[in-house]
Amino acid sequence: MNNKDRNVLKRSVQLGLVFALAFSLYLSFSGIEDVTISQVEPKEWEPISIVGDGDPGVGASGVLKIFIYPHQADPGTAYASNISSGWYAHADYLNNSLTGEVPYDTAFDIVVKVRGNATHAYNTTSNTWMWDWIRSNLTCADLSISANTSMEEVNISYSGTYIWGHYYLNNGGAGYTISHGESVNVTYYKFEAYY
Repeated sequence: MNNKDRNVLKRSVQLGLVFALAFSLYLSFSGIEDVTISQVEPKEWEPISIVGDGDPGVGASGVLKIFIYPHQADPGTAYASNISSGWYAHADYLNNSLTGEVPYDTAFDIVVKVRGNATHAYNTTSNTWMWDWIRSNLTCADLSISANTSMEEVNISYSGTYIWGHYYLNNGGAGYTISHGESVNVTYYKFEAYY
């Protein structure tokens, strides 16, 4: 390799280094930054305490009543207003005996009245109540309702502090029935919020 070829190679290497340095400086001043991704805990369903069901307490979410209600062909309409009468049996507390009598061989629905507060069910970004942020699941071995069966929701009303609604199970539209001498015992109920 002669001197002329060496000089050309040397200048090419120098030019390459200058270009690499210039490109590196361009990247550092062009607004391209390292992005740090912080870990965010995934949301999941968490139980809402229902120790004070019947009267959850001031400001609290919880269960207000459980009803055994005559089977409704149109539950979306029937349960969209406050149930104040017409039930077969009801209770203020989930683990209590129901007041009233459930007739045998007569179709009925299971209805739970709940109240959700802003902590559990209010979206402060869009200023809206969010029914899909709370849910009810029920288990009842006597009626062949499998573990943690998701209940359907119907909105009753809302205020600045709460939303009220009914959750119901109606056996896929057929209603439930018991035989003479049987009773209705809800094995397990779970009220949850999505955090």
